[in-house]
Amino acid sequence: MSPLEARRRARHLGVLVCVPAVGLAVFMALSGLAASPGHNVALTLAVTPVPLDAADPSRMAVGPLRYMGGLWLRSDDPRFGGLSDLRVSGDGSRLWAVSDCGHGLTARLSYDSDGRLAGIGDARLVALTDASGGPLAHGEIDAESLVAAIPGELEVGFEGRARLQAYGPDFAGPARPLPAPESLEQCGRNGGLELMADLGAGRRLLACEARRGASTSVPAWLGAGGRWQQRDYPLTFDGGWAGEPFRPTGAARLPDGDLLIVERRFPPLSARLVRVARGTLDGTGGLESREVARLESPLTLDNIEGVEALRDARGRTLLYLLSDDNNCAKTGNSKRAGVQRTLLLLFVLAD
Repeated sequence: MSPLEARRRARHLGVLVCVPAVGLAVFMALSGLAASPGHNVALTLAVTPVPLDAADPSRMAVGPLRYMGGLWLRSDDPRFGGLSDLRVSGDGSRLWAVSDCGHGLTARLSYDSDGRLAGIGDARLVALTDASGGPLAHGEIDAESLVAAIPGELEVGFEGRARLQAYGPDFAGPARPLPAPESLEQCGRNGGLELMADLGAGRRLLACEARRGASTSVPAWLGAGGRWQQRDYPLTFDGGWAGEPFRPTGAARLPDGDLLIVERRFPPLSARLVRVARGTLDGTGGLESREVARLESPLTLDNIEGVEALRDARGRTLLYLLSDDNNCAKTGNSKRAGVQRTLLLLFVLAD
C-alpha cells in the first residue's frame, strides 16, 4: 500500500467526534455569517484521530519524540482554519490558538488513561478586535503568533500590517497595542512577522519568515519593554526544491529556558524542530540552533506553524504541534476547498 493510499484509508476509518453547539451558533456557522467584533461563537468540529505514520501505524517515535496521539480537525464553519500558533494551559486542559483570518480559538482538550491526546471540546471562535473594540480591517487580520506569559492576557503578533496586540482572557477586546521594533519592514512582503516567543522575565523573541531579497538568514529581535536588539536567524538549506530553506514559524520556551523552534519548508513539505540554547539567546551574534527532530513523508504532517511545550505532572516535556490548513474565509463565507489539514499532534520529548 502506498503512503498516499494508507493515508486515505486512515482518514476513512477515522472516528468523527462532534462538539455540541448552541442552536444560534450552528445557524451562524452554516449560513457563513461573520461574527461581530469580539463575538464568541460555539463551533462544531469533526475530529479524526491520526497515526504518526499512516503507512506503518505501529510506529510511535521519530528521533527523541514519542508520539502521544494526534487529531485532524475540520468544520463546516467557513471561519475555521488557518490556525497559525497555539498555547496550552499548564495542566493541558485548555487550548488557545490564532488564525490567518482574524480569529482566536478556545477549546478544551481531553486525554485517555495513558495520557494520549484523545479529543477536543467546547470549541469557540472569537473575532479579534482593534484598539477601539471594532473589527479588524481586511489587511490587519493575519494573526500568526501567540504568547500567554502574563496571567489573564494573550499577546498576538500580526503579519501584513505587522504589529503586536494584547487581549484579555479568551481574546476579550478591545486590543491593547504593544511596543514593536521599528524595523519590522525588513521582513519580506510574503514572509512577515511569523514568530513571537516568551523568553521569560518579560523578554520576547520576534522573527520574520523571510527577508526582503535573497538571504541566508531572516531578521529577528529580542527585547523587553519596547527596547529591541536585532539579531539574525540563520536559515537551513537542506533538500528544498529550487533552494527553498526551512523557515521559522513558531516557538515555545522549554522548562530549562532553552527555546524550541519549529521550522517549515515547502516544497517538498517538511518540518524541523530545533533547539536554541538559553546562552545563545543572551548573546549578540546570530542565533545558533541544533536539530532535535524532523517530520517528513511518510509521517503525518502538514503546514506545521505552531508549537507549545509543557512540563506535565510526571515531569515529562510535552510538545504540541499545530498545522495551518490555509483554509479559513478571509471575507464573508468565501472558504475554498483545499488539500491541507488542521492537525494537532502531541509528543513527549525525551530528556
